Amino acid sequence: MHHHITSLQLSVLAMAALLLGGCALQPKPDDLLMGAAPKPKAKLEATLVTSGGFCVTLSEQGRLLTQPCDQQPNQSFSWDVGALQLAGDCLVARGEDGLGMEVCREESHQWLWQGDRLFNRQMSLCLDVAGRRHKPAVPLRLAECYGGANQSFEWTPSGTLLNRLMHPALAW
Repeated sequence: MHHHITSLQLSVLAMAALLLGGCALQPKPDDLLMGAAPKPKAKLEATLVTSGGFCVTLSEQGRLLTQPCDQQPNQSFSWDVGALQLAGDCLVARGEDGLGMEVCREESHQWLWQGDRLFNRQMSLCLDVAGRRHKPAVPLRLAECYGGANQSFEWTPSGTLLNRLMHPALAW
């Protein structure tokens, strides 16, 4: 008995062969995804806004406090893969001394976004508005992570929407 293969069956077999066997032409590993994602050319600055609507601000004394948002440089942060930067320095955990700003180096890359909270990998604690107070001049600290509103922050890009969309960091 002689079986004839229809064009539909042939198409299905060809598709299965491609799926199971792949194709012979494969790019070299270092060619994969070249240019597939935007390449940051400049850091996108943003304010770090608390759930109470205040901005994280670096005071003249070098402390982080909540203050009304006013688009001033002492509220303009940038993010560099785990490093929270402001005015060229990085936010770091100082053990029992709490938080501080210091010159950025490899150890400065200690922050991780977990949803809407900032987790410090070095201390296993979260950035926290002290005393759950939603008013100006409240210090920030490190505290046990529990998911409260005082540990909730929003990364809000600075400037107008048009300026943000035209930022070089978003160029392809």
